[in-house]
Amino acid sequence: MAAQEGNAAKKLLEQNPAQTGEKVLPTASIGDVLKQLKPDFPDVTVSKIRFLESEGLITPRRSQSGYRRFSPEDIQRLRYILTHQRDNYLPLKVIKEQLDAMDAGKVTPVYAKRQIAGAMSAEQFRSSEPRRLTRADLTARAGVEDSFTGSLIRLGLVMADQSGFFSVDDITIVQLADRLSEFGLDGRHLKAMMTIAHRQLDLVSRVSDPLKHARDENARQRSAETAREVSALLLSLNAAIVKGNLD
Repeated sequence: MAAQEGNAAKKLLEQNPAQTGEKVLPTASIGDVLKQLKPDFPDVTVSKIRFLESEGLITPRRSQSGYRRFSPEDIQRLRYILTHQRDNYLPLKVIKEQLDAMDAGKVTPVYAKRQIAGAMSAEQFRSSEPRRLTRADLTARAGVEDSFTGSLIRLGLVMADQSGFFSVDDITIVQLADRLSEFGLDGRHLKAMMTIAHRQLDLVSRVSDPLKHARDENARQRSAETAREVSALLLSLNAAIVKGNLD
């Protein structure tokens, strides 16, 4: 079974770009690569690609003028990385192990072992769209009464920034709190949930914050990637524990 999944992974890595409608170029600039990847991976950015290079997952060559030039194999490798981050919830460390094994001409069973059914993806913890919402906007988009929004603000469940604006993520918080209120879960219960969330954030910070202090230009991005991965694992574990104790 592990060998079959490994072969499937290798087949994905060796996929012919022409089969996906991509224009095959001897080499491509980072901007061209971004255009090819964006339709399938809307969240990918130039900084993300550079970060993957700095972590040793891809090795584009440099032109005489110092610009990155990506081969079709580099682009296939990027697709492999982004696909398994998004669809299989694999952290970059595990993806790199898989790629290194393929580069060495062998298929590792790590891929099959590390998949976790029902786990959340680290990509789900990327920052939401940059949107500044007023309290009225937040209330309208969440579909609740202003008094309900006000009660969540007083609880500290949603908080405006220094300019008085709310984020897109706050819409989800308000909507979920509204649905829970239909089952009789009020402010006392929501405060308990907030306490649990803050404890989980403390665990995330304990792992990710030290990475910020490394003396390289990618320290902050490495810390952010780690924070997303740990957050996804903690929330997945929490959901699995709750699910396992329902019966």
